[in-house]
Amino acid sequence: MNDKVFLELEDLASDDNKNVLNPIKNEFREPEQIYPEANIKVERHQYPIFQLLRKYERNQIILDPDFQREMVWNNKQKSELIESVLMGIPLPIFYLNETKDGQLVVVDGRQRLTTFFSFLNNEFKLSELRILPNLSNCYFKDLDEKLQANLEDFQLIAQVIKPPTPDRIKFDIFDRVNRGGTPLNNQEMRNALYQGQSTELLDRISKSNNFIKATCNSVNSTRMKDKYLILRALAFYLWRKDLLNDANGEKIEYRNDIDEFLGLTMEYLNSICDEKILEIENTFYKSMNNNFIIFEKDSFRRFSEEERRKPINMILFESFSYLFTHFENEYCRSNSKEIRDLCNNLLQTEELTRLLTEDRGRGIVIPQIFNMMDLLKEELKNVN
Repeated sequence: MNDKVFLELEDLASDDNKNVLNPIKNEFREPEQIYPEANIKVERHQYPIFQLLRKYERNQIILDPDFQREMVWNNKQKSELIESVLMGIPLPIFYLNETKDGQLVVVDGRQRLTTFFSFLNNEFKLSELRILPNLSNCYFKDLDEKLQANLEDFQLIAQVIKPPTPDRIKFDIFDRVNRGGTPLNNQEMRNALYQGQSTELLDRISKSNNFIKATCNSVNSTRMKDKYLILRALAFYLWRKDLLNDANGEKIEYRNDIDEFLGLTMEYLNSICDEKILEIENTFYKSMNNNFIIFEKDSFRRFSEEERRKPINMILFESFSYLFTHFENEYCRSNSKEIRDLCNNLLQTEELTRLLTEDRGRGIVIPQIFNMMDLLKEELKNVN
């Protein structure tokens, strides 16, 4: 990734952290050296265009506009693609990711598939054709039956990334096949891989007044920076509360692999009932409100006696989001000064300062810092 993902967040402020969300890049090493013991499964498939259209109509193919962000093709570009197929010209390989539920996420080729589906549904007519000008102004329904069949039966070749290929490897593959445009960061990729309740929840929270007010509207939504921050906070909250389970009901452990951990969290969020989603969402909002009650414009920022505010600290966002889920808003209002003083005492300790300085958003220090939060929680329960 060439851009800094969190320019306005303290954790990724230095140049050596600008690739924190980037897939591992080791172009000239063997796969087993880059990904030791990794289970990589990529298979080559052929699909007739008509079969893919039927899969799309049955919601078995995901064409996510947030994932594939290239400009929408104009009519001339779309017509040239249809003309190429009718002439029998082979097309570049498509890349698809198969989810655990059997859905196919389009990694590379969204514009081409969108064009095929749109033309087969008679949504545009051909124009400015150079090789087959006699077909200009034709919709699909206007073509003779042989040409219709040729188009429907045309075989598209796809490389399909299948489970249980780990997310970090998928991200590396996605990065390699998308290098023609703006590289996608890992949160943009996750947003495509785990479509469902999880992405809807992140979208609602990122646009909520609770989140915007608590962060003073200082977390940019560009490149899903806000959703990444929120997802991390939700993931660590669920993990710390022993609520995070995999498909087999086993507890999900955090082992310092943030991409795997966040992917498993989105899978969990996609699997639970509406009532649990609502409970998680409301708990998060309560915490945002509590943080603003206590810290106001200094929420999630390191303690500073200087007039200039420090930027939001990612680890503090996660840990204080967790901490203030345990208190009701009225309790925080009634004891705001005492609570703030105790929190600032912790924020000024050498140990916490050291952990935050060394970690800078990588999440390695999360267990130690959350232990501190649990001790602080017990102190805060007795402020009155």
